[in-house]
Amino acid sequence: MSSPIDATNSGGRRNLFVICFIASIGGFLFGYDLSLIGSANTFLRDQFHLNDAGLGFVTASAALGCMAGPFLGAWLCDRVGRNRSMMIAAALLATGAIVTACTNTILLFNIFRIVGGVGVGLCSIASPMYIAETTPAAKRGQYGIMYQMAIVVGSTVSPLVAYVLVRFFPDDISWRWMFASQMLFVLLFAGFLFLLPASPRWLAELGRFEEAKKVLESIHGSEVARQEFDEIKNSLAQEEGGFSELFKPDVRYALLIGLLLAFFNNWTGWSVIGGYIPILLEMAGVPSRQTAILQFSLTYLAMAIMTVASMFLIDRVGRRPLWNFASIMMALITGCMGFIFKAHLTGILVLLVITLCTMPHGIALGGLPWLMMSELFPNRIRAKAVAVTTTFLWVTIYSGAQLFPVITGWSERTFGSIAVAFWLFTVICVLSAVFGFTLMPETRGRTLEAIASSWNKQKAGKSV
Repeated sequence: MSSPIDATNSGGRRNLFVICFIASIGGFLFGYDLSLIGSANTFLRDQFHLNDAGLGFVTASAALGCMAGPFLGAWLCDRVGRNRSMMIAAALLATGAIVTACTNTILLFNIFRIVGGVGVGLCSIASPMYIAETTPAAKRGQYGIMYQMAIVVGSTVSPLVAYVLVRFFPDDISWRWMFASQMLFVLLFAGFLFLLPASPRWLAELGRFEEAKKVLESIHGSEVARQEFDEIKNSLAQEEGGFSELFKPDVRYALLIGLLLAFFNNWTGWSVIGGYIPILLEMAGVPSRQTAILQFSLTYLAMAIMTVASMFLIDRVGRRPLWNFASIMMALITGCMGFIFKAHLTGILVLLVITLCTMPHGIALGGLPWLMMSELFPNRIRAKAVAVTTTFLWVTIYSGAQLFPVITGWSERTFGSIAVAFWLFTVICVLSAVFGFTLMPETRGRTLEAIASSWNKQKAGKSV
């Protein structure tokens, strides 16, 4: 696909930032769309008279579509390219936004939340994969975390927009404008995508080596581009490229790492409770929905600050140290959250501890899985492997959103508070730390091809 991106060495650094920024808008839409339901679900619960299970499904329904998105993405990313796959995702998001804003039935609402979710799921494989495949090894962590940063920014902007809409529109209309507001950002994303060149590694897979080399030179400079181009050609010559390759002993270990990253990304706490924060704040005594939605946005602002810190630390400190620190920190915070809800404390303390919960997620638990799932696998099977791990990630997102109100309801009925849900997260955070200290590989500063070849030397139970 042709692109107006400047193909000169002097423009390489600017080109790299521009293409990563545009691809990251897919993450913004991801965060905006999924955070939106956290602001809207209290209105949907009242308007459609939802019980706990119905509330869980309306909150989680988009994640069902997100599960299908990566497998559609695995085929599309190999067939039409990473950038064109993002264009198709934008069309699906637009369709979901329009219908959910206009429907009068919860069935149609859920169906088109799923349609929009397919678009989010497609972005979730195409965007981070594109970023990983176009950035040099020394900068891949910093630029890869841009995708997580975009998710956080989208998640922050969404409740702010919702807060404004709730102030100016009645309850039965404001939630409709929340979903309609996505169209502005979807259209911007679709327009910017025409600026993106094709992924150089995708071009190489198709045998379009001269085009691949030109894209690499435009963003890396001649010397780095020549080295990466040679590694890409050598790696392609050694790979089979089918789904069966995922189950070979060496790649199978990488797949296990990717699946564990996906699980801990969501069940360490924040991703599960994120869709229910306004409801939790109402339970903790926040006097109005407007105030709860505004405080919801403040929690994401705190996460944005930590994600910026992560961008500067990830290529300096490394993936493993950040992950281990964040896992231990999250275990302590969720443990405290359990005691706070057990003691039925209310007010600013609840907002404070929820805000603290965003910090370890922002610094590592949220962004590192998206980055590393696109780093772990050989070029020719990357789309297929990332489809598997990303689909599993969406399964964990769906299960968390669906089960959280059920778990908290059971905990409250059985123990008189929702504390057990948070202590469950504490246990999982401890397991996340064990994973970080024992199995998780360090990929800082290594080319994608070097990471892929290292699995050939991998011994079971020993991290690279």
